[in-house]
Amino acid sequence: MGALLALASAGCYGVVDFAGGLLSRRMHFAVVTFLGQIGGLLLAVAVASVVPAEAVRSTDVLWGALSGVGSGAAMHFLNRV
Repeated sequence: MGALLALASAGCYGVVDFAGGLLSRRMHFAVVTFLGQIGGLLLAVAVASVVPAEAVRSTDVLWGALSGVGSGAAMHFLNRV
């Protein structure tokens, strides 16, 4: 199950990266980054509510949040033209 989720994550990231590059030519890059991060958060919450987890510790949530912040910062600089 972990490998499937990792593959789906990589596929989504690739599609969003490509689409973000195209959209940042038409819209302000900060808007594109913000909408991409909100979409990713909503998708993650939807998947987390469907896929069962044995135990979720506060450190797991912290690492996930730090990953989101890091990805958002990276996409912000990547989408700048």
